Amino acid sequence: MKSLLFAIMYPNQKLLNNSISILEKEFGKIKAKSPEYDFNFTNYYEKEFGKNLKKIILVFEKTIEKNDLIEIREKTAEIEQKLSKNKKRTVNIDPGYISKTELVLATKKQRSFKEYLGNYIYAHKVLEFKDKEIITFWHTFADYKTKLIKNFILSSKI
Repeated sequence: MKSLLFAIMYPNQKLLNNSISILEKEFGKIKAKSPEYDFNFTNYYEKEFGKNLKKIILVFEKTIEKNDLIEIREKTAEIEQKLSKNKKRTVNIDPGYISKTELVLATKKQRSFKEYLGNYIYAHKVLEFKDKEIITFWHTFADYKTKLIKNFILSSKI
């Protein structure tokens, strides 16, 4: 069983609330929400979004299959576009799933360690789970390696 997951990066509470409202209408109820945290791991997004970004991870009750990520990633791109201002995104919504064995995010960025799903969408395994151990990789995003996120993941795994 793979539970639908969204990682949302945003500059203010209003944009987060708008994003969550749209996602709930589209995908149903949230079953777990990480604590909000400062996204200060890279300046990659500053040009588009500005500084002082926050991030949150939401796990939904909805279960999916890996190939559903194609359509879901396309839908989140539409949502990001809808919430854009002056042709710039105001939120970044990364869809994915969490299962007993892994956390996977959907992306449009191709790399050798990502699995091609179709329609220019790739599956990026960010974390792997064995018993109560969380395994990271050289390509695991820095925030997914933090104690805060690891504790959230351990508490919300199915």
